[in-house]
Amino acid sequence: MFAEENETILHASPPKVWAALTRFDDYPRWSPFVRISGQLEQGALVEYSFRMRSNKPRFWTVDARITALEPQRCMTFRFGFGGLMTFEESYCVVPVPVGSRLVHSFRCTGLLSALKHRNMRKNFAKMLEITDRLFQRHLTPARPPSPKKRPRKGFRPNA
Repeated sequence: MFAEENETILHASPPKVWAALTRFDDYPRWSPFVRISGQLEQGALVEYSFRMRSNKPRFWTVDARITALEPQRCMTFRFGFGGLMTFEESYCVVPVPVGSRLVHSFRCTGLLSALKHRNMRKNFAKMLEITDRLFQRHLTPARPPSPKKRPRKGFRPNA
């Protein structure tokens, strides 16, 4: 078994973070590795599509079960390949004075998870870091463009 976890401080309220995490249709805007479709309910089966590298066009699709769902707090998806390897992806939102703390994690169990997969572990750590950084950017409102000064036309004598 191995687990990877990433914590990110978000300058957004927990309800705003939770709403963004549970809007599965918006995942393509901020998650280069995962696509989810289905109902947000405890025990529900959802279509979970994933890829290990963002530069690869193909997603692998499996059925995943929502094994934990505490509204405004935590959501966990579980999927696997028989008893050989099972993955859990979790998002937990914790209120902090400046907004929210997002704890995003992957856990891998099963027979093959006992093997030393150093690269797999590093890949999951990198995926969490990239995804959380893009999610943070997704939550940050875009700054309005600064007004550009238009160049004057015509003759301007030096004063």
